[in-house]
Amino acid sequence: MSDELDLTPHEVVRGAIDESKSKLRNKLDLESSQGILPFTNELYYEQMNPVVRSSLFTAGKMNVKNGSHYLEWTEIFSFGGGSIHYRGPHLTVDHEVVLVKLMVLARGRSLTKPIHAFQADLLRWLKLDSASGKNYVKARRILDDLAAAEIRISSKPALQRLLAILTSPAIAELPDGLFFQSYINNRFNDQLKMIAKGLADDQPVNVTMKLVTSQTHNTVTKRMMINLDPVFAIFFDGVNTTLLPFEIWDDLDRFGKKLLSLISSHRDGVFPVMLEKIHEFSGSVSEFEKVKRRVKSDLKKRFEDWESKNYIVPGWNISRNDNGIEIIRGLKAGEAVRIRSKLNLPPIIDSDDDIERGSDRAVNQRAEDFANSFVAPAQRHGKSTDS
Repeated sequence: MSDELDLTPHEVVRGAIDESKSKLRNKLDLESSQGILPFTNELYYEQMNPVVRSSLFTAGKMNVKNGSHYLEWTEIFSFGGGSIHYRGPHLTVDHEVVLVKLMVLARGRSLTKPIHAFQADLLRWLKLDSASGKNYVKARRILDDLAAAEIRISSKPALQRLLAILTSPAIAELPDGLFFQSYINNRFNDQLKMIAKGLADDQPVNVTMKLVTSQTHNTVTKRMMINLDPVFAIFFDGVNTTLLPFEIWDDLDRFGKKLLSLISSHRDGVFPVMLEKIHEFSGSVSEFEKVKRRVKSDLKKRFEDWESKNYIVPGWNISRNDNGIEIIRGLKAGEAVRIRSKLNLPPIIDSDDDIERGSDRAVNQRAEDFANSFVAPAQRHGKSTDS
């Protein structure tokens, strides 16, 4: 009798899939250890799941002149084993748009290096008129808000993962690894020891981090160099994040960006949730009881539209429970937005422009492309549009 275990075809396929997932996870761990964001790219909006499900970014419009602040640490999300607290300026979806686009520009580069961009890039991401001086003020205000924002994370699983990434001996074996390892040791070595001891002794530990740590601006050329907080950015490791195609996410309204991301962050569908909670999640300041009927009607129209586009699957409903409370049930992402679950992202080919994103040639080319987008087609070919 053979000592080998005979496997069914299904078990063979299942084993191959599990092996592929394991290799992919190991690859992401190695790339995260280098301080590089492996999945974030030009095609996909990416955001960490706890942030997607939190109230960090609201769907309301920002007040450029009189922005509000959270002066004290405020809990914005609670999850198994910990929570996220926030202190700083009131952040909106506009701030999130800029942050995730900065993450795109950081793709393939060490997080110890600055991101190169122009203020015009921010206006393009936000779909604002570049001829308006007020819009440049808004763009700069968004960057300043991101620089002032602070997040405090208290989560054993998150801290264990952070510790594993930043103390991995594999760092030194990767390109730019020795420099990144030295940077981490010089800046975070004592903190990592404290985290390790707290976890070993089962004591509560939290880590406070920024989003943006420094900015350099040329007020004439509008060129910018921006450094992300590497500890915060490492949480965007392609493992515990939500992905949506930018071609879908960019076309959603402010609340749609938050809500569809929330739905997509739940692989098996969103648990039944009160209509009032979704109203709060939108960031609306209206009293729920006064706007309940309109909120329900608007959501039904939105979900019907999303179902027709295959953003969500059929089977959702909004109905009263036995206590007369309006409950939303059956929200689950459709095939049009189900990317991460298939693990079939297209390959990323690192061209010279990708790797040297901050070079003068690459930056100037983006600026030229942006300027050309405001020129009529005939003018681009040297023809006059005058009659």
